Amino acid sequence: MKKLQLKNSFRPVLALGLSAMLMLGACSKVNEQVPYENINPEDVFNSPARIEKAAIGMYDALQNAEFLGGRALIYIDQRGNDVNVASYFGQIPTFNMLSNNGTALLAWTGAYRTIFEANYFMGNLQKNESVIGADAAAVYYAEAKFCRAVTYYYLVNIFAQTYVYTTDASHPGVPLMTTAPMTGGEAFDPKWKMPRATVKQVYDQIIKDLTEAAVDLPDDWGSGYATHTRATKGAANGLLSRVYLTAGNWAQANAAADKVIASPADYDLDSDPYTSFNRPTYNTSSEIIFNIAMNNSDNPNTNNAIGQHYSPSGRGDITVNPDYLTLPNFGPSDKRKNDTMIVGVGSANYTGKYAETPFDSWVPILRYAEVLLNKAEALARIDAGVSQDALDIINEIRDRSNATALALPATKQALIDLILNERRIELAFEGFGMIDFVRTKRNIPARGANQPEQDWNDNLTPWPIPFQETQQNTNLAQNPGYN
Repeated sequence: MKKLQLKNSFRPVLALGLSAMLMLGACSKVNEQVPYENINPEDVFNSPARIEKAAIGMYDALQNAEFLGGRALIYIDQRGNDVNVASYFGQIPTFNMLSNNGTALLAWTGAYRTIFEANYFMGNLQKNESVIGADAAAVYYAEAKFCRAVTYYYLVNIFAQTYVYTTDASHPGVPLMTTAPMTGGEAFDPKWKMPRATVKQVYDQIIKDLTEAAVDLPDDWGSGYATHTRATKGAANGLLSRVYLTAGNWAQANAAADKVIASPADYDLDSDPYTSFNRPTYNTSSEIIFNIAMNNSDNPNTNNAIGQHYSPSGRGDITVNPDYLTLPNFGPSDKRKNDTMIVGVGSANYTGKYAETPFDSWVPILRYAEVLLNKAEALARIDAGVSQDALDIINEIRDRSNATALALPATKQALIDLILNERRIELAFEGFGMIDFVRTKRNIPARGANQPEQDWNDNLTPWPIPFQETQQNTNLAQNPGYN
C-alpha cells in the first residue's frame, strides 16, 4: 500500500529535526521532545517526488493514536447515548473528569501534533514552491488545509462548548494555530503561547480552510484507495455541510451538501449499509467520501485502534446500549439491526461496523449517508412548513436498509425529531453522539444507574483544558468548573 510504503521514511521528514513537535498554544513539552532526524528542509522539499511523499505524511499524522486514529470518535460517542459506559475510559463517559486527566492531555497534544504537521508542511512548501510550480502546490496546500480543518473540528467540539452555547459563539474555543515554527529556536518564542480563540473564530478558520480547499482539490485521485483516503472536493464540501449544520447555518449546510450530491465523483448510498464498513469493499464503496486508512501493520495499536475497542474479537470495551435498539422507527426488518450490523456475544451487543477488523478498520470520517442527513435536516429547518423533500431523503436512506417508509408528520418539529432520530440510527458508533445532542440543545439521556442525564450546556460537558497546558501557558484559560 502506498501509504504504508511511505510512512517510515517520510513521517520524520515533516518534523525535520525540530524539538517543537507539540508547540501548540501552550508550547508544552517543547523542551522534552527528541528530534526525529537532523534533516534540512531544503533536502526534503527539493523534488516533486519528495514533496509528494511529505504530503502523504500529513495523512499519516491524521492516524495519531490519541486523536483521529479513532480515539476522538470514541470519546464523542462515550459522551453520547448509544454505547454503554466503558470503564476503560475512566471519567470520560461519566462527565466527572479532572483537569489533570492524562487522556485529555494525550488527546490535546495528539491533535496539535497533527495541526503542527499540516502547518509545517505548508510553511516549507511555500519556501520551495518553485520546485513544483503554483498549480501543483495549490493542491498540496488544499490537502493540508483539509487535514487542519478536520482536526480542528473534532478538537473544538471536545474541548469547548458547542457553537450555539452563546448566540454569537463568542465563548472560548481552542488556540488557533495556522503557522508553525520553522526552527527549534523559533519554537521557544513566547508568541506560540497563545490564548484560546473564540469558538466562532475557530469555525471561521475551519470554513475558510474547507472553502479554499474545495476549489483546488480534485474530484478523485484516479484510484479507489486514494479517492477514499485523500482529501477531495467532495470531502471538503461534505465536511462543510457538517460544520455549517453544527453552527446552525441551515442554508449553507444545504448548499454544501448539494455540491456533494452533484459531484462528478458520483457518490451514492451503497446497496447495503454494511458495505462501507466491510474491508473487501472499502476501495469500491460509492458511499465512503473520506476515511482515515489503516491496515494490520499501520494502525494505532491494541489500545487505541477504533476496531479494537468496538470489536468483540478485539478488546471489546464498548458495547451497544440496549436503548439504541429500541429507538423509534428502528424495526426488525431494518438491516441496520441485523446480525451483520449488531453482533450479539453472550448477553452483550456490539456494533458490526468494526467487528471483523479490530486492527485494520478504517476510521469513518465522512459518508454520503451523513451528507444526505445533513441536507434533510437543513431542509426541514428552512421550510416554513413540513418539508416533503426532507422526508423523501430520509426514506431513501431507510429504503436501502429495508426499513419501513415513514409518513410525513403533522408538524415541522415532529419532522426534525424524526430526522434526529434517523441520524442516531444511521450514524451511531461513528463519533456523532455527544455533538449531535449538544448542537441541538438536547440533554444527553441517562444510561441507567451508571450515568444520569447530562445537561447539554453543563460546565463539565466539554473536556477540561489539560492542567499541564494551563500551567505552562498562563494565557490559556481553563473551562469553568475545572478550576
